[in-house]
Amino acid sequence: MASPPLPPGKILRSLTRRYFTDGRIPKRALQEASRRREELLPLFLSEIEKFISASSKVQAESPTPVLLIFFVLGDWGDQRAYRPLARLIHCPEFTDHPGFESVFDMVGHRVIAAVFDGDPEPLFEIVRDLKAHKIARHNILVNALAMLEHREKVDRETVANFLIDVYEQLGDEPIVWLGWASLAARVGLSALRPLVVQAIAEERFDDFDIEEFDDAIAQPGSHELNEDFSTFGDAYEEMKAQFE
Repeated sequence: MASPPLPPGKILRSLTRRYFTDGRIPKRALQEASRRREELLPLFLSEIEKFISASSKVQAESPTPVLLIFFVLGDWGDQRAYRPLARLIHCPEFTDHPGFESVFDMVGHRVIAAVFDGDPEPLFEIVRDLKAHKIARHNILVNALAMLEHREKVDRETVANFLIDVYEQLGDEPIVWLGWASLAARVGLSALRPLVVQAIAEERFDDFDIEEFDDAIAQPGSHELNEDFSTFGDAYEEMKAQFE
């Protein structure tokens, strides 16, 4: 006899935890949610908005389903999730959530690529925002935008114009500047070399020299599609890869 469907509230509770690695991966809830995407997508997006509107203390310390919802929405690849997820990533308490920051750094760009709706501006806004977490800003630069350009979802000219325009808005975080220079190199923007030289002269980096940029530009095949740029897959399998 088949098990009765899980109520939406029970699915949500199964996804809720304080830390990403708390307890077992709720496989049944994930499978049930995937079978009922149209029903559950509004509920999941509502939970994201609830997290965003909460105080920073609640965001950091209270159990939440958004850590696992992030994976589910990457699996579903629904463009309606793109802007809510961009607002979530904009939240430092999400990308720096205890125990989740390294997970986000590994998969964040792949989730973004899965739900991307064609407009990079929400990602540009995060990079510009000095209050956004430095890891999120770095990840969007060196991974998300590079992956979108590689898949021809964002054109190279758009990336180049953004990197030029954002130069005076990046602030003082060396890891963000490393993301900026790495993105320019990764997509082969040799015309930005003078700006990279200027940034080095201004001591924007902790450890980066123009030879690294030149070497990356000279080896266009060194940034071909690899595991880090792979299409986001099944939420359960993706979570298993992070738990193990």
